[in-house]
Amino acid sequence: MKLHEKKESAIHKVQEVPLDEVNLTKEYDVEKTLGEGSFAKVLLATHKKTQTKVVLKAVHQELTSEKDFFREFHFSYHLSPHPNILSSYAVAFKAENCYVFAQEFAPFGDLAGNVRAGGLSEDVCKKIASQLASALDFMHSKQLAHRDVKLENILVFAQDMSKIKLCDFGCTKREGSLVSKITCTWVQFLPPEIHEVIKNERYTCKKSADCWQFGIVLFVCLTGNPPWQSAVPIQDPDYSAFQRWLKTRLNVPPNFRRFTPRLLRFFRRIFEHKPDKRPQVTEINKYLKDNWFVNKISHSATSTSVDVSESFLKKAESLMYLDTMIDDRHNIDENKNKLRKLLSSYGLETTVDQKVVTKRIWEWVMQCDSNVGESGLISGFGTDSM
Repeated sequence: MKLHEKKESAIHKVQEVPLDEVNLTKEYDVEKTLGEGSFAKVLLATHKKTQTKVVLKAVHQELTSEKDFFREFHFSYHLSPHPNILSSYAVAFKAENCYVFAQEFAPFGDLAGNVRAGGLSEDVCKKIASQLASALDFMHSKQLAHRDVKLENILVFAQDMSKIKLCDFGCTKREGSLVSKITCTWVQFLPPEIHEVIKNERYTCKKSADCWQFGIVLFVCLTGNPPWQSAVPIQDPDYSAFQRWLKTRLNVPPNFRRFTPRLLRFFRRIFEHKPDKRPQVTEINKYLKDNWFVNKISHSATSTSVDVSESFLKKAESLMYLDTMIDDRHNIDENKNKLRKLLSSYGLETTVDQKVVTKRIWEWVMQCDSNVGESGLISGFGTDSM
């Protein structure tokens, strides 16, 4: 067996050892409860002997089996070496009818507490996307799926988001294993294939579900809201509109119109309905040097200024794409159809000479630039080539 195969097999072999019963108040100064749910509570404490500040995750024994506790502790500890995964210490014990293990403390809380109304700036979102993709890619390389990627499970170690870490591996499973629906995750983050699973029915765990959730996290960071409430077309009009756009490439959904064609391409790919066709999370790295917003709108609560020159540049780039599309004689028929669809979606006539079309679009773009408030209109240009 090769060395990398031994390492990979080792991470899937969860070891269970006898746990000592510890008097929590004698060993630790518990400062406060950071969070509490149905199955566990998270405590901020200082280890008296070493004066080390740690977070203690205490899982209720009556609600969690010892096997499940060891699985979470095992994955948390063995994934710790990655710089964007929360560090867990080799400390586990029983206390106050709970299974407990120790982790590092995140001074700025989780991402849910840091994403404000309207979302974060583009630069900050790119930092988050890059680091989260790296953490998930590391897990996926070990054939592990996180299964509960959401803002609450991403901890913040620097206010400028230059250091974030993925946490909470209680739902982590090996790809290909049979699993049940997670009841504690947000419905907005579930991919369609999991929505389709009947209650109490088991399904095959796939890393592609993490990729979908990664896309939802990114969208929320950019806008402050999820793209839809449920990825079920008959239940959610926003998701239904997104699905129609995927099929027809006409009429970009309103909540996606703020994004450039490049980022729209990423969202189309990551929100692919068929799990096996979704790209890996590292796909986002191809888009980090692109502009993501059609206009650079300030995310300050008091400022609504727009960088006009950058706005026009993006519009001009979109038009240059159209010019290239028109002049490409090798694909002229296909490009004509694409152009007609694009113009039709914005109510422009299509029964005119293409040179006239180009001239009219130039005039239209200039007019749009004079009214920067209508920034969403241009976002659909160029999406058909992606």
